[in-house]
Amino acid sequence: MLGLCIVPAMAADSSTTVEGQLGVTDVAIDPGVFMYGDSGTVKVTVTNTGTMPVAIARAKLYSNELDVMGDENYGSVGSIGPGNSLQFTFTIVADAADGIYYPLFYLDLRDASSLRYRVPVKVENTGLSVSVNDRPDAFTSGKKEDVTIMVGNPRENTVNGVVITPMLNGYDTTETSHFIGTLSPDQAADATFSVTPYSETPMEFTVHYRNGMNDHEVTTAVPVTFGTDRKQAEIVLNNIVVTPEGDYYIITGDVTNAGLEDAKSVQVTTGSPAVPVDPYRSYVVGALEPDDFASFEVTFSAETGTENVLLITDYKDKDGNLYSSQLTLPLSSAVLPGKSSSGAGDELPVVWIVIVIICAAAVAGVIYYSWKKK
Repeated sequence: MLGLCIVPAMAADSSTTVEGQLGVTDVAIDPGVFMYGDSGTVKVTVTNTGTMPVAIARAKLYSNELDVMGDENYGSVGSIGPGNSLQFTFTIVADAADGIYYPLFYLDLRDASSLRYRVPVKVENTGLSVSVNDRPDAFTSGKKEDVTIMVGNPRENTVNGVVITPMLNGYDTTETSHFIGTLSPDQAADATFSVTPYSETPMEFTVHYRNGMNDHEVTTAVPVTFGTDRKQAEIVLNNIVVTPEGDYYIITGDVTNAGLEDAKSVQVTTGSPAVPVDPYRSYVVGALEPDDFASFEVTFSAETGTENVLLITDYKDKDGNLYSSQLTLPLSSAVLPGKSSSGAGDELPVVWIVIVIICAAAVAGVIYYSWKKK
């Protein structure tokens, strides 16, 4: 049985036998270590190692510190035959402070002799240790995050039936509970919950467990503060060029993930007053890993007199939450076809053309003069 404590008979502080044939051979205590208010059992096994039966009048367990119940069942026991054993079970309640107590097992024999044996019972009120092993730097309302709860057993005995249950006060979880089961002394186990907060209310998780037959629980709280997660994906647009093309405009550029998590379903398009038109109403980039980038191209039309348009970038995280960012672009920055972004054309200025003509004429004159002189 989990939490059972076996105490060898030789560990008692006093024991007598009848004609060397009757003695305590085993003591089992459950739970092995009591918590304050716990109920449990003390089972004492008496064995007759002689050749003659021994008559027993009654058996009792005495304690000044612990409540003992059930000893009225042994008011008339009978005899233990040669080579046989008899187990006496007592129920006790640990309503005492932490410490080690020694209830006295007393066996009253019919021949006016008796058997006495002290049973060590330990009371220690330390419960399980619960801590938050992992959580995000900041929470976002409506965004699913992982929170890991770790449970450790600092007690000297095994506890069983360990279950972690979220309280659901202002948040949802994918898991309704997590079963850990048995925890041996100095053993720890953790459980991860996928949580979605909706308010800045602390998340509470309750750990239920049993010490022997007794139910216990301990609760821990995870503070919730909404903010920006430093690890989430961060979309950055650069190298943007706006070019007029007939009755519509073309925007080209690069989109980069400057965050620490993947950006899923990245898509670039334009917003009002721009009107997306074919061939690239929107440009689907797809997934971008951290530090990854991709080029994009979108096309749109705008009414005469429009000064600015919006460039919109949408993406999702691993849980499907949608994020969006906007960038305002002035149409005055549009680059005419055949022009560079600085406004310089591909054609040479007139002054340079004149200089080239003059230089060419001078060279031709020198050549002609030299030829005529010959």
